[in-house]
Amino acid sequence: MYEETDEKWESFMNYIRYSIKHPDETPNNVIFLSLSKEEITHLFTNRRIELIEFLKEKGPSIMTDIARSLKRELSAIKRDMKLLERLGIVDLEKNGRAVTCSIEGEVLVLPLSKPMKLKQIKAIAGK
Repeated sequence: MYEETDEKWESFMNYIRYSIKHPDETPNNVIFLSLSKEEITHLFTNRRIELIEFLKEKGPSIMTDIARSLKRELSAIKRDMKLLERLGIVDLEKNGRAVTCSIEGEVLVLPLSKPMKLKQIKAIAGK
């Protein structure tokens, strides 16, 4: 199970500081999800993480090809991809009978605790 540590939180805050100070060097399309530990465990199963990693490595792929490559049932891939689409992580584009899956954002950051307002983040980044 995930354990929040000061080191992990500081790493996240360093990313935020760097992004604010160097906007041209950081991705424009970043997805931020603030989830409880229970939500993370429920939403980010090993299989869904495997899908995200597959798409990051291979790029946009047809859903049937993903199922074949990962040796999973197409129905399970569809279910997981639709959930990841609702979270804004993947984009699903239907072209006839084929559905192409692609990563929607360039970076996935999961701030797991200590939620902060943007003003607080900017104040910290100014340190």
